[in-house]
Amino acid sequence: MLNKFCRFALFFIFSLVLFSSIGWAQLMKGPTLSADNRVTFQIHAPDASYVKVINLSDSAALGAPEYQMTKNSGGDWSVTTESCRPGLHYYEFDINGARVSDPAAPLYFGWGKWTSCLEVPDANLDFYLPKDVPHGEVRLFWYVAKTTQTFRKCLVYTPPNYDADTTVRYPVLYLQHGAGESELGWTMQGKANFILDNLIAEDKARPMIIVMDNGYAARPGAENPQRPRGDDNLFSDLVTKDLIPMIDNQFRTIADREHRAIAGLSMGAGQALRIGLGHPELFASVAGFSGGIRRANIESSFDGIFRDAEKFNSTFKLFFFGYGTLERGFESMQAFSDELRAHGINHVWSEPVGSHEWQVWRVHLYECAQHLFQ
Repeated sequence: MLNKFCRFALFFIFSLVLFSSIGWAQLMKGPTLSADNRVTFQIHAPDASYVKVINLSDSAALGAPEYQMTKNSGGDWSVTTESCRPGLHYYEFDINGARVSDPAAPLYFGWGKWTSCLEVPDANLDFYLPKDVPHGEVRLFWYVAKTTQTFRKCLVYTPPNYDADTTVRYPVLYLQHGAGESELGWTMQGKANFILDNLIAEDKARPMIIVMDNGYAARPGAENPQRPRGDDNLFSDLVTKDLIPMIDNQFRTIADREHRAIAGLSMGAGQALRIGLGHPELFASVAGFSGGIRRANIESSFDGIFRDAEKFNSTFKLFFFGYGTLERGFESMQAFSDELRAHGINHVWSEPVGSHEWQVWRVHLYECAQHLFQ
Protein backbone atom coordinates (compact mmCIF):
# COMPACT_ATOMS: atom_id res chain seq x y z
CA MET A 1 0.00 0.00 0.00
CA LEU A 2 2.81 2.35 0.94
CA ASN A 3 4.71 1.56 -2.26
CA LYS A 4 1.57 2.23 -4.31
CA PHE A 5 1.12 5.56 -2.52
CA CYS A 6 4.76 6.50 -3.11
CA ARG A 7 4.47 5.67 -6.80
CA PHE A 8 1.30 7.76 -7.04
CA ALA A 9 2.96 10.66 -5.20
CA LEU A 10 5.98 10.55 -7.50
CA PHE A 11 3.71 10.41 -10.56
CA PHE A 12 1.74 13.40 -9.26
CA ILE A 13 4.87 15.44 -8.56
CA PHE A 14 6.38 14.55 -11.94
CA SER A 15 3.14 15.49 -13.72
CA LEU A 16 2.95 18.77 -11.84
CA VAL A 17 6.52 19.68 -12.77
CA LEU A 18 6.04 18.57 -16.37
CA PHE A 19 2.83 20.48 -16.97
CA SER A 20 4.12 23.51 -15.09
CA SER A 21 7.15 23.50 -17.37
CA ILE A 22 4.97 23.21 -20.44
CA GLY A 23 2.78 26.06 -19.25
CA TRP A 24 5.82 28.25 -18.59
CA ALA A 25 7.31 27.39 -21.97
CA GLN A 26 4.04 28.36 -23.65
CA LEU A 27 4.17 31.77 -21.97
CA MET A 28 7.79 32.40 -22.92
CA LYS A 29 8.07 32.77 -26.69
CA GLY A 30 11.58 33.12 -28.02
CA PRO A 31 12.69 34.69 -31.30
CA THR A 32 11.14 33.30 -34.48
CA LEU A 33 12.83 33.36 -37.86
CA SER A 34 11.19 33.88 -41.26
CA ALA A 35 12.31 32.40 -44.56
CA ASP A 36 14.08 35.65 -45.50
CA ASN A 37 16.01 35.76 -42.18
CA ARG A 38 13.81 38.42 -40.57
CA VAL A 39 13.55 37.83 -36.83
CA THR A 40 10.54 38.51 -34.62
CA PHE A 41 11.48 39.21 -31.00
CA GLN A 42 8.87 39.14 -28.25
CA ILE A 43 8.75 39.48 -24.49
CA HIS A 44 6.02 39.79 -21.86
CA ALA A 45 6.49 43.01 -19.86
CA PRO A 46 3.04 44.46 -19.06
CA ASP A 47 4.30 47.21 -16.74
CA ALA A 48 7.04 48.53 -19.04
CA SER A 49 6.71 51.93 -20.69
CA TYR A 50 9.17 51.01 -23.45
CA VAL A 51 11.15 47.97 -24.61
CA LYS A 52 13.94 47.82 -27.18
CA VAL A 53 15.99 45.05 -28.74
CA ILE A 54 19.67 46.01 -28.48
CA ASN A 55 21.98 44.49 -31.07
CA LEU A 56 25.31 43.73 -29.38
CA SER A 57 26.93 42.58 -32.62
CA ASP A 58 27.80 45.01 -35.42
CA SER A 59 24.82 46.96 -36.78
CA ALA A 60 24.51 44.91 -39.98
CA ALA A 61 24.19 41.62 -38.10
CA LEU A 62 20.56 42.21 -37.11
CA GLY A 63 19.89 44.90 -39.69
CA ALA A 64 20.09 47.84 -37.24
CA PRO A 65 21.77 48.78 -33.91
CA GLU A 66 18.44 48.60 -32.07
CA TYR A 67 14.71 48.14 -32.58
CA GLN A 68 11.84 49.80 -30.70
CA MET A 69 9.22 47.21 -29.79
CA THR A 70 5.44 47.71 -29.74
CA LYS A 71 3.04 46.55 -27.03
CA ASN A 72 -0.29 44.76 -27.42
CA SER A 73 -3.25 44.77 -25.04
CA GLY A 74 -1.97 41.69 -23.25
CA GLY A 75 1.34 43.27 -22.27
CA ASP A 76 3.37 41.46 -24.91
CA TRP A 77 6.03 43.45 -26.77
CA SER A 78 7.24 42.48 -30.23
CA VAL A 79 9.16 43.69 -33.26
CA THR A 80 10.29 42.19 -36.56
CA THR A 81 13.77 43.08 -37.78
CA GLU A 82 15.20 43.65 -41.20
CA SER A 83 16.85 40.65 -42.83
CA CYS A 84 19.69 39.40 -40.60
CA ARG A 85 23.11 38.14 -41.58
CA PRO A 86 23.66 34.39 -41.05
CA GLY A 87 25.59 33.44 -37.94
CA LEU A 88 25.47 33.81 -34.17
CA HIS A 89 24.54 37.26 -32.86
CA TYR A 90 24.43 38.65 -29.32
CA TYR A 91 21.47 40.77 -28.21
CA GLU A 92 19.57 41.92 -25.12
CA PHE A 93 16.43 43.83 -24.18
CA ASP A 94 16.29 47.37 -22.81
CA ILE A 95 13.24 47.53 -20.53
CA ASN A 96 12.74 50.99 -19.08
CA GLY A 97 16.51 51.48 -19.07
CA ALA A 98 17.38 48.09 -17.57
CA ARG A 99 19.41 45.79 -19.82
CA VAL A 100 18.15 42.21 -19.49
CA SER A 101 18.65 38.93 -21.31
CA ASP A 102 15.86 37.25 -23.22
CA PRO A 103 14.25 34.79 -20.74
CA ALA A 104 13.08 32.59 -23.62
CA ALA A 105 16.41 32.23 -25.42
CA PRO A 106 19.66 30.37 -24.66
CA LEU A 107 22.35 32.24 -22.74
CA TYR A 108 25.99 32.32 -23.79
CA PHE A 109 28.95 33.95 -22.08
CA GLY A 110 29.94 36.95 -24.19
CA TRP A 111 30.59 40.65 -23.64
CA GLY A 112 31.79 39.75 -20.14
CA LYS A 113 28.40 38.41 -19.04
CA TRP A 114 25.77 35.80 -19.74
CA THR A 115 23.72 37.17 -22.59
CA SER A 116 21.23 36.09 -25.24
CA CYS A 117 22.24 34.78 -28.64
CA LEU A 118 20.39 34.26 -31.87
CA GLU A 119 21.55 31.72 -34.45
CA VAL A 120 20.57 32.65 -38.02
CA PRO A 121 21.06 29.63 -40.32
CA ASP A 122 23.38 29.91 -43.30
CA ALA A 123 21.97 28.21 -46.39
CA ASN A 124 25.48 27.86 -47.81
CA LEU A 125 27.34 26.51 -44.77
CA ASP A 126 26.63 23.42 -42.71
CA PHE A 127 30.09 22.29 -41.62
CA TYR A 128 29.48 23.41 -38.00
CA LEU A 129 26.09 21.70 -37.59
CA PRO A 130 25.75 18.39 -35.71
CA LYS A 131 25.49 15.54 -38.22
CA ASP A 132 24.98 11.80 -38.11
CA VAL A 133 28.68 11.01 -37.82
CA PRO A 134 30.84 9.63 -34.99
CA HIS A 135 31.17 12.27 -32.30
CA GLY A 136 33.97 13.09 -29.93
CA GLU A 137 33.52 14.27 -26.35
CA VAL A 138 33.99 17.64 -24.66
CA ARG A 139 35.30 17.16 -21.14
CA LEU A 140 35.37 19.72 -18.35
CA PHE A 141 38.77 19.35 -16.71
CA TRP A 142 39.87 21.03 -13.47
CA TYR A 143 43.51 21.59 -12.57
CA VAL A 144 45.72 23.53 -10.18
CA ALA A 145 47.77 26.27 -11.85
CA LYS A 146 50.92 26.99 -9.87
CA THR A 147 51.53 30.10 -11.97
CA THR A 148 48.41 31.84 -10.67
CA GLN A 149 47.98 29.76 -7.52
CA THR A 150 44.39 29.10 -8.53
CA PHE A 151 42.08 26.21 -9.30
CA ARG A 152 41.19 26.54 -12.99
CA LYS A 153 39.13 24.66 -15.53
CA CYS A 154 39.48 24.04 -19.23
CA LEU A 155 37.42 22.21 -21.82
CA VAL A 156 39.10 19.35 -23.66
CA TYR A 157 37.72 17.90 -26.89
CA THR A 158 38.74 14.32 -27.52
CA PRO A 159 38.04 12.91 -31.00
CA PRO A 160 35.75 9.96 -31.82
CA ASN A 161 37.06 6.60 -30.60
CA TYR A 162 39.46 8.22 -28.12
CA ASP A 163 38.36 5.79 -25.40
CA ALA A 164 37.88 2.82 -27.73
CA ASP A 165 41.57 2.37 -28.53
CA THR A 166 43.84 3.39 -25.68
CA THR A 167 47.00 2.76 -27.68
CA VAL A 168 46.51 5.74 -30.00
CA ARG A 169 48.09 9.11 -29.23
CA TYR A 170 46.96 12.42 -30.71
CA PRO A 171 48.28 15.85 -31.68
CA VAL A 172 46.94 18.80 -29.69
CA LEU A 173 45.50 22.18 -30.68
CA TYR A 174 45.34 24.83 -27.96
CA LEU A 175 42.43 27.07 -28.96
CA GLN A 176 41.72 30.45 -27.33
CA HIS A 177 38.56 32.56 -27.13
CA GLY A 178 38.20 36.32 -27.52
CA ALA A 179 37.79 39.23 -25.11
CA GLY A 180 34.73 39.11 -22.86
CA GLU A 181 34.25 35.40 -23.47
CA SER A 182 35.43 32.27 -21.69
CA GLU A 183 36.69 28.75 -22.17
CA LEU A 184 33.11 27.83 -23.13
CA GLY A 185 33.14 30.02 -26.25
CA TRP A 186 34.67 27.69 -28.80
CA THR A 187 32.26 24.90 -27.89
CA MET A 188 29.03 26.79 -27.17
CA GLN A 189 29.31 29.57 -29.75
CA GLY A 190 31.98 28.27 -32.08
CA LYS A 191 30.80 24.64 -32.39
CA ALA A 192 34.44 23.53 -32.54
CA ASN A 193 33.56 19.96 -31.56
CA PHE A 194 31.04 19.58 -34.39
CA ILE A 195 33.45 21.19 -36.86
CA LEU A 196 36.12 18.62 -36.01
CA ASP A 197 33.66 15.73 -35.86
CA ASN A 198 32.51 16.51 -39.40
CA LEU A 199 36.00 17.09 -40.77
CA ILE A 200 37.30 13.86 -39.27
CA ALA A 201 34.31 11.92 -40.64
CA GLU A 202 35.07 13.29 -44.12
CA ASP A 203 38.78 12.50 -43.70
CA LYS A 204 39.59 16.19 -44.15
CA ALA A 205 41.32 16.65 -40.80
CA ARG A 206 43.52 14.51 -38.64
CA PRO A 207 41.91 13.38 -35.36
CA MET A 208 43.21 15.70 -32.65
CA ILE A 209 42.69 16.84 -29.09
CA ILE A 210 41.56 20.45 -28.63
CA VAL A 211 42.24 22.29 -25.36
CA MET A 212 40.18 25.41 -24.62
CA ASP A 213 41.30 27.33 -21.55
CA ASN A 214 40.19 30.63 -20.07
CA GLY A 215 42.36 33.39 -21.53
CA TYR A 216 42.31 35.55 -18.41
CA ALA A 217 45.00 35.14 -15.80
CA ALA A 218 45.86 37.28 -12.78
CA ARG A 219 48.64 37.21 -10.28
CA PRO A 220 47.70 36.09 -6.76
CA GLY A 221 45.75 38.87 -5.05
CA ALA A 222 45.19 40.90 -8.21
CA GLU A 223 41.70 42.30 -8.81
CA ASN A 224 39.59 42.54 -11.99
CA PRO A 225 41.70 40.23 -14.18
CA GLN A 226 39.29 40.80 -17.07
CA ARG A 227 39.93 44.55 -17.25
CA PRO A 228 41.11 44.92 -19.84
CA ARG A 229 42.37 41.38 -20.40
CA GLY A 230 44.46 40.21 -17.52
CA ASP A 231 48.21 39.67 -17.69
CA ASP A 232 49.32 38.36 -21.10
CA ASN A 233 52.82 37.47 -19.91
CA LEU A 234 51.35 35.56 -17.00
CA PHE A 235 48.94 33.74 -19.31
CA SER A 236 51.87 32.74 -21.49
CA ASP A 237 53.58 31.27 -18.44
CA LEU A 238 50.37 29.51 -17.45
CA VAL A 239 50.07 27.85 -20.86
CA THR A 240 53.71 26.82 -21.15
CA LYS A 241 54.38 25.86 -17.52
CA ASP A 242 51.03 24.58 -16.24
CA LEU A 243 48.57 23.79 -19.02
CA ILE A 244 50.75 21.94 -21.53
CA PRO A 245 52.47 19.70 -18.93
CA MET A 246 49.10 18.90 -17.36
CA ILE A 247 47.49 18.00 -20.70
CA ASP A 248 50.47 15.86 -21.72
CA ASN A 249 50.25 14.07 -18.38
CA GLN A 250 46.48 13.51 -18.32
CA PHE A 251 45.72 12.81 -21.99
CA ARG A 252 47.26 10.60 -24.66
CA THR A 253 49.09 13.31 -26.57
CA ILE A 254 52.02 13.21 -28.94
CA ALA A 255 54.09 15.44 -26.74
CA ASP A 256 56.41 17.20 -29.17
CA ARG A 257 56.38 20.53 -31.01
CA GLU A 258 55.54 19.01 -34.40
CA HIS A 259 52.27 17.74 -32.98
CA ARG A 260 51.36 20.81 -30.95
CA ALA A 261 49.55 23.90 -32.31
CA ILE A 262 48.06 27.07 -30.86
CA ALA A 263 45.33 29.27 -32.32
CA GLY A 264 42.85 31.88 -31.15
CA LEU A 265 40.40 34.58 -32.14
CA SER A 266 40.68 38.34 -31.54
CA MET A 267 42.26 38.68 -28.07
CA GLY A 268 43.01 34.97 -28.28
CA ALA A 269 44.69 35.52 -31.65
CA GLY A 270 47.13 37.90 -30.01
CA GLN A 271 47.79 35.38 -27.26
CA ALA A 272 48.25 32.53 -29.73
CA LEU A 273 50.66 34.46 -31.95
CA ARG A 274 52.74 35.78 -29.04
CA ILE A 275 52.92 32.41 -27.31
CA GLY A 276 53.32 30.31 -30.44
CA LEU A 277 55.83 32.46 -32.31
CA GLY A 278 57.62 33.17 -29.03
CA HIS A 279 58.01 29.49 -28.17
CA PRO A 280 59.10 27.62 -31.30
CA GLU A 281 60.50 24.92 -29.03
CA LEU A 282 56.88 24.10 -28.07
CA PHE A 283 54.81 24.86 -31.19
CA ALA A 284 55.33 24.10 -34.86
CA SER A 285 51.93 25.47 -35.94
CA VAL A 286 50.48 28.88 -35.07
CA ALA A 287 47.24 30.58 -36.13
CA GLY A 288 45.49 33.88 -35.46
CA PHE A 289 41.89 34.64 -36.37
CA SER A 290 40.83 38.31 -36.62
CA GLY A 291 43.58 39.82 -34.55
CA GLY A 292 47.00 39.62 -33.02
CA ILE A 293 49.03 41.54 -35.60
CA ARG A 294 49.19 45.26 -34.88
CA ARG A 295 51.27 47.69 -36.91
CA ALA A 296 52.29 44.78 -39.10
CA ASN A 297 55.89 45.06 -40.23
CA ILE A 298 58.22 42.36 -41.50
CA GLU A 299 61.23 43.96 -39.83
CA SER A 300 59.74 44.55 -36.38
CA SER A 301 56.63 42.45 -35.76
CA PHE A 302 57.13 39.72 -33.15
CA ASP A 303 60.75 40.70 -32.55
CA GLY A 304 61.58 40.46 -36.24
CA ILE A 305 60.70 36.79 -36.61
CA PHE A 306 59.66 37.34 -40.26
CA ARG A 307 62.98 38.85 -41.37
CA ASP A 308 64.62 35.54 -42.18
CA ALA A 309 62.11 33.73 -44.39
CA GLU A 310 64.22 30.60 -44.74
CA LYS A 311 64.60 30.22 -40.99
CA PHE A 312 60.90 30.94 -40.38
CA ASN A 313 59.78 28.39 -42.96
CA SER A 314 62.06 25.71 -41.57
CA THR A 315 60.83 26.40 -38.02
CA PHE A 316 57.05 26.50 -38.49
CA LYS A 317 55.04 23.87 -40.33
CA LEU A 318 51.97 26.12 -40.46
CA PHE A 319 51.42 29.85 -40.05
CA PHE A 320 47.74 30.68 -40.57
CA PHE A 321 45.98 34.01 -40.14
CA GLY A 322 42.92 35.74 -41.52
CA TYR A 323 40.23 38.41 -41.19
CA GLY A 324 36.59 38.70 -42.16
CA THR A 325 36.06 40.81 -45.28
CA LEU A 326 33.85 43.28 -43.37
CA GLU A 327 36.21 43.70 -40.42
CA ARG A 328 38.01 46.90 -39.62
CA GLY A 329 41.62 46.32 -40.60
CA PHE A 330 40.86 43.71 -43.25
CA GLU A 331 42.60 45.59 -46.07
CA SER A 332 45.79 46.17 -44.08
CA MET A 333 46.00 42.52 -43.03
CA GLN A 334 45.33 41.38 -46.59
CA ALA A 335 48.16 43.64 -47.73
CA PHE A 336 50.43 42.21 -45.01
CA SER A 337 49.68 38.71 -46.26
CA ASP A 338 50.74 39.81 -49.75
CA GLU A 339 53.89 41.36 -48.28
CA LEU A 340 54.75 38.16 -46.39
CA ARG A 341 54.22 36.10 -49.52
CA ALA A 342 56.46 38.39 -51.56
CA HIS A 343 59.09 38.11 -48.83
CA GLY A 344 58.96 34.31 -49.05
CA ILE A 345 57.10 33.56 -45.79
CA ASN A 346 55.01 30.41 -46.18
CA HIS A 347 51.57 30.95 -44.72
CA VAL A 348 47.85 30.41 -45.25
CA TRP A 349 45.64 33.49 -45.52
CA SER A 350 41.87 33.25 -44.93
CA GLU A 351 39.22 35.88 -45.74
CA PRO A 352 35.68 34.66 -45.01
CA VAL A 353 32.78 36.99 -45.78
CA GLY A 354 31.70 38.61 -42.52
CA SER A 355 32.60 40.90 -39.66
CA HIS A 356 34.19 40.38 -36.24
CA GLU A 357 31.87 37.50 -35.42
CA TRP A 358 31.59 33.79 -34.79
CA GLN A 359 30.58 32.88 -38.33
CA VAL A 360 33.97 34.14 -39.55
CA TRP A 361 35.87 32.31 -36.79
CA ARG A 362 34.02 29.08 -37.49
CA VAL A 363 35.24 29.28 -41.09
CA HIS A 364 38.77 30.08 -39.88
CA LEU A 365 38.82 26.96 -37.69
CA TYR A 366 37.28 24.85 -40.45
CA GLU A 367 40.00 25.90 -42.88
CA CYS A 368 42.87 25.88 -40.38
CA ALA A 369 42.10 22.40 -39.04
CA GLN A 370 42.49 20.94 -42.51
CA HIS A 371 46.11 22.16 -42.62
CA LEU A 372 47.12 21.08 -39.11
CA PHE A 373 49.44 18.14 -38.49
CA GLN A 374 49.58 17.11 -42.15
